[in-house]
Amino acid sequence: MTGPPPPLPDLPPGGRVVLRHRTPDGGATDVLGELVEDAPGHLAVRDRAGGLHRVAREDVVAARPVPPRVRRRGADDGPVVGVCDLEAALALAWQAPSVARDGRWLLRSAGDRTRRASSVLALGGPGTDDLDAAVHAAGAWQRARGSTPRFQLPRATGAPAGRAARADAAALLEVSRLDAVLAARGWPLVSPTTVLTGRTGRVLDAVAGRGDAGVRLTPVPDAAWTALVRPGAPDDPVTAGLLVSAPEQVFAAVDGPGGAAAVGRLALADGWAVLTDLVVAPAARRRGLARAVVGALLGAAGDLPGVALQVADGNAPARALYAGLGLAEHHRYAYREEPAAPSA
Repeated sequence: MTGPPPPLPDLPPGGRVVLRHRTPDGGATDVLGELVEDAPGHLAVRDRAGGLHRVAREDVVAARPVPPRVRRRGADDGPVVGVCDLEAALALAWQAPSVARDGRWLLRSAGDRTRRASSVLALGGPGTDDLDAAVHAAGAWQRARGSTPRFQLPRATGAPAGRAARADAAALLEVSRLDAVLAARGWPLVSPTTVLTGRTGRVLDAVAGRGDAGVRLTPVPDAAWTALVRPGAPDDPVTAGLLVSAPEQVFAAVDGPGGAAAVGRLALADGWAVLTDLVVAPAARRRGLARAVVGALLGAAGDLPGVALQVADGNAPARALYAGLGLAEHHRYAYREEPAAPSA
């Protein structure tokens, strides 16, 4: 890269900043911490361990302020938000092509491409007191659009107390009532999932110093990105539409010798940075690529304070990675699906 270094954004004395700068081997790396000196020829940043980094101004590739570091105060280190409000935001990050509403139910269908986009998200009760009739009508709506009758049922676990929990109480009681009705009908509970949240600044702290690993960002997924996330899957316009269904999204990829080595997606929805589709090729694991992808994606998130993602309960490696990034359990959900009719 040639030309003059970019101007450093205005920061108050002692403000936190992340600097990307060239290294002697021709690569680039990041330093994150308190800006303690802004001299004509160099910048000085003190990291969280107390180390002082002096970076020649001519070596600076990019510079931006980051939010203040938030000290951990309990199990949930993310912004305080209720279960139902967060689920509504997550629904915006992955929007089905067919949607309808019935009271506090969001009916979605994408022809069973994914459960998230082909389920009824219950954030309270339906628009009628006749719960059985509402379940029947929702199932008929889903079948008519090529989806299995299915409900997504959130429940509070690690969500914060106080106003957010009180706002959820009545709504989640209705969800529990629905769960009991579906269980009585013999609908199995499937795909238990945990929703994790964290502070954007804290996650950036955790990935700082990883360098950019050659991460490239694109507004739409390319062929290499798609091949790693859905290997062997045929081109499908519905699935392609789901990937770009958020109000805004960005895609990250690290190229490898035979295709993408690591990829990820970031959706910006209702003030949240929502991470999805973080995948690392088996041959490229344990090289820090997942962290590099997360850092690059969150660098595109602007000033959004909160990160959220969904992870299957059985995915132990992913849960360990996210715990190391400072993400903590906010709540959980699972689906109840109508059982398949026995074959004749």
